[in-house]
Amino acid sequence: METLRLSAKQYLIAITVGIACFLPPFIGEATNIALPNMLNGLGYTMGPDYWGLYGWILTVYLLTSTIFLIPAARLADKFSKKWFFCIGVLLLGIGSLGVGMSTSGEMVLMMRAIEGIGNALMFGTAIALLASAVKIELRGTAIGIAMTGVFMGQLAGPLLAGALTDVFGWSMVYLILCPVALLSFFLALPFIPRDQPTDKGPYDWIGAVLFMIGMALSLYGFSKQPNAEAFGILIVGIILLIAFFFYEKRNANPLIPINLILHNRGFTFNNSANLLYYVAIYAMGSLVSLYMTNVWGITDALPRALIVTTQGLILVLFTIVAGRFYDHLLPRWLLGSGVLLTIAGIAGAFLMGAASAEPVWLTGAILSASIAAFGIGSLILTAIDRLIKNAPPKYATTTGLLIISIGMIVLLTCGTETAIWSMIAVQALFGVGIAIFVTPNSTAIMNSVTRQEFGMASGTLSTTRMLGMAISIGIVSILKNIFLAGASDNYSASFLQMLDGTIIAALIVLVLAMILSWTAGSVKNA
Repeated sequence: METLRLSAKQYLIAITVGIACFLPPFIGEATNIALPNMLNGLGYTMGPDYWGLYGWILTVYLLTSTIFLIPAARLADKFSKKWFFCIGVLLLGIGSLGVGMSTSGEMVLMMRAIEGIGNALMFGTAIALLASAVKIELRGTAIGIAMTGVFMGQLAGPLLAGALTDVFGWSMVYLILCPVALLSFFLALPFIPRDQPTDKGPYDWIGAVLFMIGMALSLYGFSKQPNAEAFGILIVGIILLIAFFFYEKRNANPLIPINLILHNRGFTFNNSANLLYYVAIYAMGSLVSLYMTNVWGITDALPRALIVTTQGLILVLFTIVAGRFYDHLLPRWLLGSGVLLTIAGIAGAFLMGAASAEPVWLTGAILSASIAAFGIGSLILTAIDRLIKNAPPKYATTTGLLIISIGMIVLLTCGTETAIWSMIAVQALFGVGIAIFVTPNSTAIMNSVTRQEFGMASGTLSTTRMLGMAISIGIVSILKNIFLAGASDNYSASFLQMLDGTIIAALIVLVLAMILSWTAGSVKNA
């Protein structure tokens, strides 16, 4: 029997897409670490203005990304996914350069909006380009390579942000992205093949306007709750999105194929699970950083970054394994290796001794936790693969969400006393759970549609991701308005109440995501 493997050209395409996909998560994770220092550097102190700018710096990027993703992806179907991808990479570099050179909060917001548009153009086409270049039997492996780029961004983001912020200042965190963006652009030109337009019908301009205005008003109004005026804006946005839904349903060439959403359960349920996953998990990065800073008193950026790096390191190491699980290509030796790595990681953790916030101790603890987590993850996926013949993706995606939920419960037990091992355990559980969920979920979505629908599916996948992130930040903004509005002196106690409320809401959302993921089905198309 012929061994299935990617060709050298397909590896180059996957790696090129992966390098580009490195940029947005790096920006997101690095911002979580650098944001307290950025606000202080721009002259803001803890108070209403501080929290207002904090929320907007996170929200404007997500808002612009979300409202442009679907319209941009559909335009790319009419012209060229490759060129939209390349333009998006350049805009990410320009926006990052602008943030790094900013001298005011207003300038940061404008540059973050440019980053968001670049993210929409790049991520809205990336998975479609990759899916088109690889046959269905190897799509999970290829997407796993590209997702490794995403998770390398999550790994490098906090680590480099912590080191660069402490040594050079927060601006360098963004300036360093410019050469990476240029590298992505120049690699994409020769390695990503030119694609032909897949949509020859008229562009749905009315649908695009309804979607963009409705989504913008809905997200803005939601983020400002509880507020009567903002509630009115939210209602107007929802009405426009309802009008968009009915308009698209009757449109011969819609921006979003409503009939596909209504009748393709695998596509709809997996996208819904993806949306809820990001609603639950995204805000935790910034909240954990603020938690360690304002409650535990870890003011140096590097120790905070090292703790968060646990998650990213596991994701980088384990995501390709998850992709190979989807394609049923796990090597036989993975079970034995999983046992040995689990034992070695746990033994290393015991040998580390008393917890410390010193970088040397943290590095050893993170390596021990990552080795153990890789071993445990390997055992879980190998067991599923051995016990359930041709296991459908729902076994991996639901298990991943369950592991993330366990991490949330551990985080809920953290209080005012510094508990570094607990936080490392939280990050390790998040890392394993995310790796097991994301690649099978993304691959299942792309495999539930036809080749002609790849662009739309890639854009929808990215839109649910960005929308979930925006809702996650919106929920935090609402809880911030509830718990921190009246806090004047004791921010720590109020912040802990807000964090606990966020975690409980996240657990409810994760349960809903598990139900959707389990019932999604596993229909595959060529």
